[in-house]
Amino acid sequence: MINQSVRIPPWAWGLWVLPLMLWLAVSLTTNPSELFLRINQDARVVPDTVWVFLNLFGNGWFVFALTAPLLVLAPRLLVAGVIGGAITGALSRSIKLTLEMPRPASVLDPSTFHIIGKPLTSLSMPSGHTLTAFSLATALYFSASPEKRKPFIWVFLIAIGAGLARIAVGAHWPADVMAGAAIGLFGGIIGAALAQRLPANATTSPSSWLIRLIGASALLCLYMLLTNQMDFVESWPFQYAASVVIFISILFFIPATLRGRST
Repeated sequence: MINQSVRIPPWAWGLWVLPLMLWLAVSLTTNPSELFLRINQDARVVPDTVWVFLNLFGNGWFVFALTAPLLVLAPRLLVAGVIGGAITGALSRSIKLTLEMPRPASVLDPSTFHIIGKPLTSLSMPSGHTLTAFSLATALYFSASPEKRKPFIWVFLIAIGAGLARIAVGAHWPADVMAGAAIGLFGGIIGAALAQRLPANATTSPSSWLIRLIGASALLCLYMLLTNQMDFVESWPFQYAASVVIFISILFFIPATLRGRST
């Protein structure tokens, strides 16, 4: 049964077209290499640490950790984000492997632009980090009831920052980022719609099998954050901070799910 209190407005299904329209407008007026170099060089006025931080909002483990408090506070929103992320992740991988487009470091002389971390050379289109960020932002926004959506606008600003970060670190062309944003918007809407159609007790109770499965995944996320470098060596302080968030979330989630099992 559809929850009418979180109904997705019809216009939301067309949001994914906006990045594609911007992509078309830019491609008609600007050379892709020149646009990449301009954004990459202009981004250097911002410290690398900021771009590394924004880049992490496109990393699935990192954003899962930051949204882990929703396990207790708003499980339905987290379910929508997980579904949207799974859909867009599968789309991204299949498109990357099909197109096999080169990244900037394999087309341009790496000495002509700023690169953070190890230069990447293949599987450029689309930007997986960008689509992850936009998918989560969209799923969270449209899974909230209309009267509570306004504060979630800021997550789209972070998603835009994550997309720009992929250009700033020298990993993606602007076209990759705009394609990633389009796919992320579309996948996030689907995630919100599917979560809306699941039984209410499956998406709102910490004791449901689905929420417990996601809760168990939080333990894996904690392990990954503590043992695997996420993109850049500069990411470690942010990974440790995210680990604290998910650890505390797990501590609150365990008694909440056990109380549900005992009732």
